[in-house]
Amino acid sequence: MFAHNAALVLAAASSLCAGVTAQFTSVPMPQVPWTTSQFGSGQAVADFDGDADMDIVIATSTGGPLFLLRNDGNWNFTNVGFPAQLGLHPHPLCLVAADVDNDGDQDLYVGGHFVAARLYINDGAGVFSDQAVARGIVHADDNYAASFGDFDRDGWLDLYLGNRSSNISTIPAENRLYRNTGDGHFVDVTAQAGVAGNGLTFVVAFIDYDEDGWPDLLDIRDKGTPTVPNEMFRNLGDGTFSAVGPQIGVNMPVDGMGVDFLDAFNDGGVDFFCTDGQPTNLFHVWDPTTSTYSEVAATLGMQGTNNVVWACNFLDIYNDGWQDMFTVVENAPNILYLNPCAPLAAAQPWLDIAPSVGLATARTQFCASTGDFDDDGRVDILNHFNVGGLLHPNGIDLLANHTASGNWIKLRATGRVSNRDGLGARFEVTTAGHTQRQAVRSGIGFQSSSDPRLHFGLGNAATADEIHVRWPSGQHQHLSNVPANQILDVLEPIMTSSGPTPVGGSSTVSMSIPGDEGLSYMMLLSFSNQAGITLGSQTLPIDFDALTAATLDPSNPFFVGSIGTLDAAGNGSATLNVPPLPALSGVTIFAGGLTVDPNSPTQVRTVIHAAVALPIQ
Repeated sequence: MFAHNAALVLAAASSLCAGVTAQFTSVPMPQVPWTTSQFGSGQAVADFDGDADMDIVIATSTGGPLFLLRNDGNWNFTNVGFPAQLGLHPHPLCLVAADVDNDGDQDLYVGGHFVAARLYINDGAGVFSDQAVARGIVHADDNYAASFGDFDRDGWLDLYLGNRSSNISTIPAENRLYRNTGDGHFVDVTAQAGVAGNGLTFVVAFIDYDEDGWPDLLDIRDKGTPTVPNEMFRNLGDGTFSAVGPQIGVNMPVDGMGVDFLDAFNDGGVDFFCTDGQPTNLFHVWDPTTSTYSEVAATLGMQGTNNVVWACNFLDIYNDGWQDMFTVVENAPNILYLNPCAPLAAAQPWLDIAPSVGLATARTQFCASTGDFDDDGRVDILNHFNVGGLLHPNGIDLLANHTASGNWIKLRATGRVSNRDGLGARFEVTTAGHTQRQAVRSGIGFQSSSDPRLHFGLGNAATADEIHVRWPSGQHQHLSNVPANQILDVLEPIMTSSGPTPVGGSSTVSMSIPGDEGLSYMMLLSFSNQAGITLGSQTLPIDFDALTAATLDPSNPFFVGSIGTLDAAGNGSATLNVPPLPALSGVTIFAGGLTVDPNSPTQVRTVIHAAVALPIQ
């Protein structure tokens, strides 16, 4: 019965692929100057003022202002760049948004052409101050690319920078890796990490290509030669990286311009698309049998044109559950490759449908971003133009998606042990056996950042049967039967303590697992957290001892409420009562937590991945 239902849903999705006509139309926008940098300047899409919709920061002409276009709803945008204190920039290149200090608002990194980098810290109301030098970002590189990610998984976003030239010529420059030491302060760890590279870098991205939980680094290089091809740096989990491009098939010499990555064929693995200066775009597809990448762009008709191709972004135009590919072509029509909703083995071509849907813009352009600017569940496109050649009347063109499309779900990740933005969190959305996979990612496209919320088309399905999340912390999370056509805040499960407990006193241990509302929970104690308790495929990170056995009794007097039911928000708590015994002073005990699911083969649904230390004073 399940296989039959799955076949019906997939057949309906394929029908949706072929039968719906998408249409994009321009939205009136404030007048923005064209960029004047040789290869353009970027833009950042994020919620800068905390009102839950997507705003835009645009880099304009060399020496001109950074425009902050506040989204006021109903396709109305207001330029508040000067009130936001973004000011003028001598030569902007890349713009990437992220919450570097984990305070709940979006900050902004701006790299430039041999000018001091800027790190604009958001005060929470969309007013910024440049604190780059004070926070350790001290360089003036030819900086075309920036990507945020937590390479050491300490809960703070680190910053990797791709640099092109080491002087005003074509001599390659080294890249930089800044480690976030806490609260948005950085230290340069490039040398010890081993990720300097040296190859006219245009794009970089944190990408966990082997899905081992440790973010790797992809380096896309311009003017590629056999000696300086693209490179992948594998994260070894100890603060260092190893160049593995030749071993996994990434070391292809191209004029690499843009990149984006996800599971493009819904078959598992992290695939990535890379644009090129010649008709040789790359579409690297992960092969799990060989643990290498295979190149399929030519096979699928996606090798490009005789014009230079720059930004690229995956997006699901039809909300059919298959990601399409939008590419920016300099001084020639842009291209939208339609995913044929077929497995890779079918070798069905991805046809260019841009002319029929209003996306075949032919202007002097390098950058673009994607985002759902009216929150209607259809992904829109923001084009950004340069002077010269085929000049557009405005510096930007926001194209609203009016497709009569399928159902959808949009997921906004919030880390509570992991970094606040949830960058690196991997989401799997399953509907009747059809599973899509994306990670929350940074640095994709070219010089720009896009809507950070993950968008999944669901076709005709009214619910997502299962959403599985693996957070950078290692925490796993499951959501079931999630209604379609909503923007869902996904909060990372967490277990906390109110603080050290005095002898003879008490403290509170709390557990929050959104998605497990109404399930039974258990919070258990132990004197040790060395080996863990195996529960099917998961591990409870405490050791079973006499204290654990005692807390399994719901009537025990020293951990009251250790067994109960999560409330409507997915929260539960227990009170730790420490006996008035002086010998307990200085002892640390450990708490672990889980929820019970009677429908699971192991009876376990969520296990809090890390033990909570409970010191006794």
